Amino acid sequence: MKRTLYTKINTIILVFTVGILAGCTDFLTDQPESVLTQVDFYTTPTRINQGVIGCYAGLATIVKDEWMFTELRSDNACLYAVASSSGSSVDQTDLAFFRPSPSLPLIQKYWYNTFQNISNVNAVLPSVADNSYVTIETQRAQYEAELLFIRALHYYNLVNLFGDMFKITTVIGPNDAKKLTRRPASEIYAEIIIPDLIKASAGAPASYSSGDAGRVTKWAAKSLLAKVYMTLGGAENIALAKPLLEDVLANSGSGLITSKGTFASAYSAIFDVANEMNKEIIFAVRYLGGSSGIGSSFWGSFAPSGSANLFLKIGTPLGFNSPTYEMRAKFTAEANDTRKDASFRTWIKPGSTDTIPYISKFTDATMTQALQAENDWIILRYADVQLLYAEVLAQGANPDNARAEVNKIRARAGVSSYLNFASKEEALDSVYAERRLELAFENQRWFDLLRMAKSYNNPEKPIEVMKQHVFVTDWARAYSKFNPIPVPEERFFTTERLLLPIPQTEIDTNNEIEIKQNSGY
Repeated sequence: MKRTLYTKINTIILVFTVGILAGCTDFLTDQPESVLTQVDFYTTPTRINQGVIGCYAGLATIVKDEWMFTELRSDNACLYAVASSSGSSVDQTDLAFFRPSPSLPLIQKYWYNTFQNISNVNAVLPSVADNSYVTIETQRAQYEAELLFIRALHYYNLVNLFGDMFKITTVIGPNDAKKLTRRPASEIYAEIIIPDLIKASAGAPASYSSGDAGRVTKWAAKSLLAKVYMTLGGAENIALAKPLLEDVLANSGSGLITSKGTFASAYSAIFDVANEMNKEIIFAVRYLGGSSGIGSSFWGSFAPSGSANLFLKIGTPLGFNSPTYEMRAKFTAEANDTRKDASFRTWIKPGSTDTIPYISKFTDATMTQALQAENDWIILRYADVQLLYAEVLAQGANPDNARAEVNKIRARAGVSSYLNFASKEEALDSVYAERRLELAFENQRWFDLLRMAKSYNNPEKPIEVMKQHVFVTDWARAYSKFNPIPVPEERFFTTERLLLPIPQTEIDTNNEIEIKQNSGY
């Protein structure tokens, strides 16, 4: 099933790597010639489909690193090797400790790759804006919906990670690029993210044949649109999110996996490489293991450092993105929670008493090439939507209405049900606690923390949670022990620094206008 779609990607991957996805030092002020001329390439349905699939490939490149800017910066994950002084350890702790330099290459790489794929989307879009090249309307609408969804997803991540953003909806040359100013995040939501997703919801099909599994559906667009409204917050936006979530829950054909079948548990079946694109998956970024060059790097990155070939058949386990002590304690608080072993495990290195935790959600015993595993990365799944719906209900007139939705998730996990939510705060606390366990290490926690500022009506709530985690809950066991890398400092944990810095190269290379850096950097 996966082979059909990814054979298509592999067929054109060289085109997008060598040409369309060719890179420059600075995206906004430099553009490869291939990007300037690629619009003329998309003049047949076959070529347009190649362009759309190439944008999926661009998304896959970006998602490989996204955990560093989301999960690692939250209270879910950390760098376990507190005595390391490697360059990657320094860079990752700077991100996790809210002190990244605007010149950090990791930030520049993520920024460039994201804007490059937005440019690729913008290059294909004009050819599907009308039926000049694709005369079958349902096919034309599908291609347009896929492109708009990908662009909206990129911009949603950009405004949540960096704040006010450059608004680019067409292919532009370097002279015009230098004149762009950052636009308010509210404008990006109103003029790109929301209209793109509304149109994608209307144009995308409800499902695909097995060979195209993984392409954007109307349910993926509606799910992301609901999450956008919830991120914006307030009664009006919550009211807009509610019917979208209800529609997905009732009519998408997706659902919770409740039978384990041949897998260790029903929960672990969601993530097993032998069960990809199962009924719980609404949208996932797809990868193909082996020698194709389009495999995923998650298992090699997260397997415990020093374990040699005990976990990987090939390659060096990097030990990144480890579960925090607090997260491990949350999982072990209820002995029967079937999500624990499927989410993280521990390994004791021979000759040592050190118990090393590692994320186990993305294991792949079939991996034959270093950092080229089979694991897809799930962006949206049914349990996520169900708990978003609980989050909506928790903010309604009767917060206890959220309890039934949370208990459905808890029942699958094998843990006890809640008996009552007496207040909005208790309901929200329970919903976010459940999301933290259910969606652990899936890059959802950071966005949950950001939404808390609106749902609790407390702009300081996200940073309060992070300060409690770093300087109280896990301070003695983890964060105080970093050496030679400096320990985290409270002065960096500010609401301003919930945003990443704009890459310094973006500021320095523009000789037309002054680009303002984010506050606090």
